[in-house]
Amino acid sequence: MLNTPSQKDELQTRVFSPRKFENIPSLQTLKDERLRKEAHELKVREERTKSLLDKLETLIAQRKFQEAKQIMDEITHEIVRIKDSVLRKRYTDIQKSLSELERELEHERLVKLAEEQKRKEEEERKKREREEKERVENEKRIAEERIRKQQEANRLAEEARKKEQAELAEKERLEVLSTERKENWSDFKQILDNNGIRYLYHFTDRRNIPSIKRHGGLFSWQYCDTHGITIPSPGGIGFGRNLDLRYGLEDYVRLSFCKEHPMKYIAMKDGRIQNPVVLLIDIEVAYLKGTLFSDMNATKTGHKTGGALNDLSKVRFDIVKLPNHFNLEEPEKSFYQAEILVKTFIPKRYIVNLDNF
Repeated sequence: MLNTPSQKDELQTRVFSPRKFENIPSLQTLKDERLRKEAHELKVREERTKSLLDKLETLIAQRKFQEAKQIMDEITHEIVRIKDSVLRKRYTDIQKSLSELERELEHERLVKLAEEQKRKEEEERKKREREEKERVENEKRIAEERIRKQQEANRLAEEARKKEQAELAEKERLEVLSTERKENWSDFKQILDNNGIRYLYHFTDRRNIPSIKRHGGLFSWQYCDTHGITIPSPGGIGFGRNLDLRYGLEDYVRLSFCKEHPMKYIAMKDGRIQNPVVLLIDIEVAYLKGTLFSDMNATKTGHKTGGALNDLSKVRFDIVKLPNHFNLEEPEKSFYQAEILVKTFIPKRYIVNLDNF
């Protein structure tokens, strides 16, 4: 049998085995190592601080205060461990520069705020001035417009007043023309009565009847032209009107003693009248102060025209009372167209048969 060591022998063997110990540094060695390490860390810190100071100077030069302040806070944390007097002095100087930059920037900010406030106040002042100017100009414009409208209203009122006065004056003038008799009117009446003249005649186109009624009677063609009265179917135009102007008869309404006037058929033939009507005119118009008498067509060469009793006496009543002129000798035919010329206007009260149309 093999002999095995007992547990006691084995324990004794392990307890008394020789042991190898590591080299333990001395206190001096540890001190030197610590000083070396501290020196290295200090150098690294100083290099880093120097780099940060360089960066800080650049940021200050660039006037980047916030970034510079962050770097300064970082340096301040480190500078307490820096023993290098040069770095510490540099830190102090840069700290002063940073404080100066902060004061400058704050001053600039305050100046800028003051300028901005001044600018705003100036803008507000200008705005108030502009608004005030606009208000004044607007009030002036309103006042001027009010004055202009008032002046225009006054002008229109004055024009209306003058127009009304003119219309009234014209109405009065026409009334005088259509009512004022000749001084010896009864003598004219005697001649007409003796010759059996009860009515005078005026031919026109039926289309003119509404205008005659609307305007209150018959007007001379010149009066119609100057007063804006449109004649739907004018009987006399062109050459006939030129003759009226030549003899000063443009402001007269022409009447005849005969019902079947030769000029009516000429006007129909020329197309100036399509549907003729003959208006019966009260003999009273012959007594009006402005009425003239012509022994023949008043535009015919050789006619004798005037407003005196003698002028009426020249009318060939024996000829004008004939039913027509066909059986007359040629020299006598002109007398068939003897005329009564009423000044300007014949009121419709003198148109006996107007309501028949």
